Amino acid sequence: MPNILFKKIIKDVETHANKELADKYKIYHKKPGHKELGILMPELRKLMKKHRKEIMQLNFSERKILTLKLYKLKISDYTLFANDILAHSINKFSKKDFKYIDNIVNNFTGWGQIDDFCINILQPLLLKYPKETLQLLKKWNDSVNLWKRRASVVVFVRKIGESGKYTNECISLCDNLKNDNEDLVLKGIGWALKDSMRGDKNKIIKYIKELKRENVSSVITLYAIRDLKGKERQVILK
Repeated sequence: MPNILFKKIIKDVETHANKELADKYKIYHKKPGHKELGILMPELRKLMKKHRKEIMQLNFSERKILTLKLYKLKISDYTLFANDILAHSINKFSKKDFKYIDNIVNNFTGWGQIDDFCINILQPLLLKYPKETLQLLKKWNDSVNLWKRRASVVVFVRKIGESGKYTNECISLCDNLKNDNEDLVLKGIGWALKDSMRGDKNKIIKYIKELKRENVSSVITLYAIRDLKGKERQVILK
């Protein structure tokens, strides 16, 4: 059954490929190995929804087989499609599935894929299995894989950061990567700190001031203080 659905999805998605748009998107994804079909997200979401009922009839083991086949194509559109399947299967995950999560991310090739994965899969798993998720993030924090390092901090954006519940963990993981040589990791740190500031403003501002004193990349600090205005912003910039 997973193989039949896999072929259906491939056939359907390929009919919506747009080479001209795919070439245009290359400006946003310059890392080696990134490939995409040039399908606009609203159109891709329609395709996800079209196949969802049939996908949800699969048991979780079959869904994992299907998503792994999609991830292994290493094409952004299929990676996002697989992310959507897992996002609608969060209630099926158990602690034993973290090895699977660790393995599939090795097939990612772009920041859009990993950010989508962080927000729609890792964040719900952090709330469901905080201990196991944080252990995985700590492992990724020291990974040679760029996308795993970015994920280890981007997971703290939006609602997770705004909750203030994981501020200490966010700071610790960001601190380990503050001198990373990848711009996309540094931007991920800045984003995580910016959103975490909404949940624990004083602690995050104190940490950003420490980063300024250490002369870390302004890619981090300028992104982190985007929400600050007036005197608060000027104090940090000085």
